[in-house]
Amino acid sequence: MVVTVSENQRPSLVRQIAPAAVLTAAGVAFVSLLDNPNETGSVSLDFNAIAGRAAPTSLIPELEAPVVPAPEISTTLAPSPAMTVLAPATEPPAVQAAVACDGDLVASPTALFRWGGIQLQVHFTRSNAICDVAVLQYPADDSKSISINQRALPTYNAEVIAANSARISAVSGATDTWEAYTAALQAVIDSRS
Repeated sequence: MVVTVSENQRPSLVRQIAPAAVLTAAGVAFVSLLDNPNETGSVSLDFNAIAGRAAPTSLIPELEAPVVPAPEISTTLAPSPAMTVLAPATEPPAVQAAVACDGDLVASPTALFRWGGIQLQVHFTRSNAICDVAVLQYPADDSKSISINQRALPTYNAEVIAANSARISAVSGATDTWEAYTAALQAVIDSRS
């Protein structure tokens, strides 16, 4: 048995495509909502957030304008097994040269993101190398933010000093913090160029 469909019984092209287009748009909207429920995920620099202190990305005289530090971020390391290594008698003991932080002290603008803001203070050597980074402000509104930042910020500080740039790796679980941290740091670096 052969069934033939006449032209006036066949659905139009719009009736065939419209349901697929509507369902695709609804799916994209739903995935976008799940991916970022509150905001766009962007980081913005707030140049007005440093009320009562030196202008953002400006030199901070060490004697005239003391900087109030943020609460200390501490990390706890697991104890390592005791091990004694004896050097051969012919080698002098290894001494690492300490880098002198004898240059400018620069405060960043506050990098705002969906969890709060991050502001840094960067200390440079006279040769314009980054020798120290202090976090002046970071999100500490809830236990999750505190936990993430206590784990990530010391890592970011150490990586910046080692890399002497804002090109550092993100800590797993702290990507938003990394984006704000690197934006604040890059603003300081750009202000010195």
